[in-house]
Amino acid sequence: MIIDFKFKNYMSFADECNFTMLANKDKSHEENLIVEGKERISKTRIIYGANASGKSSFIEAMLFVSKFIENSNSLLEKTPIGVVPFKFCSDCFNKPSEFSITFIKNGLKYTYRFSCTREKVIDERLDIYYSAKPTMVFNRTNTNNYEFNKDAKLLNELKDRNLENKLFLVTSASWNYEKTKPAVDYLVNTIMVAMDIERQWKSNLDKIYVNNEVEAYKAFCLKILNNADISISDFRMDSQNVIDASGGSEFLKELIRVMSKNDSDKATRLENINVYDFVTFHDIKNGETSERYSLNLDEESLGTVQMFKYTPLLYYVFKEGRVLFVDELDKSLHPLMVEYLVKLFLDKDINKNNAQLIANTHDTNLLDLDIFRRDDIWFTERDYNTGKTEMYSLAEFSPRKSENIEKAYLLGRFGAIPYIKGA
Repeated sequence: MIIDFKFKNYMSFADECNFTMLANKDKSHEENLIVEGKERISKTRIIYGANASGKSSFIEAMLFVSKFIENSNSLLEKTPIGVVPFKFCSDCFNKPSEFSITFIKNGLKYTYRFSCTREKVIDERLDIYYSAKPTMVFNRTNTNNYEFNKDAKLLNELKDRNLENKLFLVTSASWNYEKTKPAVDYLVNTIMVAMDIERQWKSNLDKIYVNNEVEAYKAFCLKILNNADISISDFRMDSQNVIDASGGSEFLKELIRVMSKNDSDKATRLENINVYDFVTFHDIKNGETSERYSLNLDEESLGTVQMFKYTPLLYYVFKEGRVLFVDELDKSLHPLMVEYLVKLFLDKDINKNNAQLIANTHDTNLLDLDIFRRDDIWFTERDYNTGKTEMYSLAEFSPRKSENIEKAYLLGRFGAIPYIKGA
């Protein structure tokens, strides 16, 4: 589970963003916390702010970290790193962007930090907490200077295989160094960032089919949908590769050939991309009898389709205790549906493996201290004179438990709202 995430000089965050999942001393909603040793850790964080205030930039920062780690090994020498520094400052644009994440995996706490420019990794360090004090695994400074606590002979050999634009964490893990492999696994496979639900939907459906989990997924999906008062009695899902689904279209084959630039392996991969066909079934009462009717998924409401697309993602989030970052949680969903999605993470019968949700939204219906702790609600505000984003928690304002948080927010008490000028 994530404990904290810090970064600076990334997109609209010129100064350090210090985001934490650690609970403060507030004793409200203790049932919603994960207790790990002496740490009390929240399962949810909801982020509010005006348009263009930096809410998506925060999610993008985690996406960058995860993708950089996932793709580090595939970078060729001199390939640019896809980091996006703060652009409204010439000094910032040429300085490194910095990232740090602290998390717990298999009962051990890790802190991993790195800084990079578009050309190279500048600093990088991994600490593991076997006790209250951190143990340094490696420390990389000035790109090519390395310090090791143990296993120096092996790690010195591995550093010679690393490149300036690659992360040593990933290079060492790819050569099966046991102390760095869990960190890479966590940052790539436990953290899920959903900027685009459509893409996540299909990739998780692929995984469900590969793992032969169709029936288990269907049962989970129907439970989620029916509890949300979406009247689907059953559904059928079929998978075909794109060529078969098109009826062997010669036009599609030619298009794939052009897209793959005559690379036969790439063409085969494109031809074998799965497409999914969903048919939903509704039992409709007619007097004392009922009759079953079917609809294609695209005939369902936009909100129903969106809930459907969340379910494969949530299936693995809850099954594997993942950390889910979501941009625009409320997209195409009724406010009560958004509240329902959030409350799934607080339901111990559903969230048995301590999955976490960090999401941004404009749905003020969730600004309710009967649902959340004060430190579960965060805001982003952008200074439009400097272009810089600041991120802070509702807990900094110490609102009363009985206060109408939604009303106070819309009145501007906490900032992070648009200031609309008259015509």
